[in-house]
Amino acid sequence: MSWKVINAILGLAAVDEAFCQELLKNPAQAIRARNFELTLNEQEKIKRILAKDLTEFSQKVLILFEQEE
Repeated sequence: MSWKVINAILGLAAVDEAFCQELLKNPAQAIRARNFELTLNEQEKIKRILAKDLTEFSQKVLILFEQEE
């Protein structure tokens, strides 16, 4: 798992409102559309995240991916 990619995704969502909304509605599709490279396992995890805002999404990402370390 690449924290660099995760940070890039969250960073883009913080400055690009359209991407942020896409990420909250359909995370896997939003990430693929921007050509971020995640493993299939990572994509599956992100696809299951339901969040109302970027803060909640970020917290859930941290929880899900901390378990991999």
